[in-house]
Amino acid sequence: MEYVKSAWKNIKMNKGRTILTMLGIIIGISSVITILSMGNGLKKDVTSSLDDITGGSVTIALDPKKTTKTITNDQIKAVGGAVPLISGATPHVNMYASCNVKRKAETRLTGGNEQSVVEFKDGFYSGRYYSEYDVESASEVCVLTQASAVVIFNTFDVLGMTLPVTLDDKIRELTVIGVLRSEEYDIENVRTLIANDQIGYIYADVFVPYTLFTSRYNLMDEKLSSFEIFPINGQSEAAAAKAIKVTENILDLRGQKAVTMQSLASMLDMYANIMDSVTLVIALVAAISLLVGGIGVMNIMTVTVTERTREIGIRKSLGARTSSIMLQFLIESSMICMIGGFIGMILGFLFSNVVGRLADLKAVILPSDVILVVAISVGVGVFFGIYPARKAAALNPIEALRME
Repeated sequence: MEYVKSAWKNIKMNKGRTILTMLGIIIGISSVITILSMGNGLKKDVTSSLDDITGGSVTIALDPKKTTKTITNDQIKAVGGAVPLISGATPHVNMYASCNVKRKAETRLTGGNEQSVVEFKDGFYSGRYYSEYDVESASEVCVLTQASAVVIFNTFDVLGMTLPVTLDDKIRELTVIGVLRSEEYDIENVRTLIANDQIGYIYADVFVPYTLFTSRYNLMDEKLSSFEIFPINGQSEAAAAKAIKVTENILDLRGQKAVTMQSLASMLDMYANIMDSVTLVIALVAAISLLVGGIGVMNIMTVTVTERTREIGIRKSLGARTSSIMLQFLIESSMICMIGGFIGMILGFLFSNVVGRLADLKAVILPSDVILVVAISVGVGVFFGIYPARKAAALNPIEALRME
């Protein structure tokens, strides 16, 4: 504690010189904090966007080059039940149709089982999702999004209405049993397209039991070559790995590498890794100013040792150990860097918010970044304080006392 008080006293005695010495540390730390927080914000924004695109789902597929086996709905549900990291597993089949109620609209029919409801995190505007019974009996029911309801019916209140779709050159009539919530942006975008007579640029999404295609309409075989899983808590990689192993066991495909993951979720991880690398490189470039600041600290501490040579000689003649002298100057250089790091951290937070508003991006400051900055500040102080501290500790007390 005595060393800290002594260091603080010496820092206060030379305020102007100390502030100028801190500038390099302040600029470096604030730059690093700003870049890391903006990089974290960008990563979170991109991750959120990709997660919205994927719906948090991962596709597990059988490689036709390595196996001719297929998988059934019961086996898919068995995979979901065997992996705790999965909240649902479903067949995923797309077919395109058209309908003409208020206007002609292109329609994308997506077939799945009852577990595919977990994909829709915003919940329902009205009604319900199709049930296990609806899937088993291939009920002619469907679920729409609010945006799709506007495209087809011009209203959200469509429960119980009949949706005629032209599929395989036949008109199929589906009963609407549920309406899923859509983002307000999507609804307004649809209304704008309708007003501008540009509705042909989008598909109305309609969700149906996949058995409509297999059992009732006989448009495809019951046997499937891929399915979707919905990992919980963003555990896409771990969930996919376990799902692949379970699928291999169920289909007796162990060791053949015939079951693969095909999803944008893997792209999400790739983009996250790329952004982390880019952010780190830019942060390292910004940290060059820390090197300059550290050299400044070393210079000023060397000057301080020269100015206090007589004081060091007196302390050593009174029995002060070499390690004590060295520790005193190391503490002083570390305090200069820590104070500079603290000021730089505050400025970094401010700059992050300002740049975030200008770039329409929310800065994300992680506790690990704050810990990193503190560690860097102390590390710079210790590293660049070693030379002047050793110089002070190595002084001959007799020669030091002769210095004027």
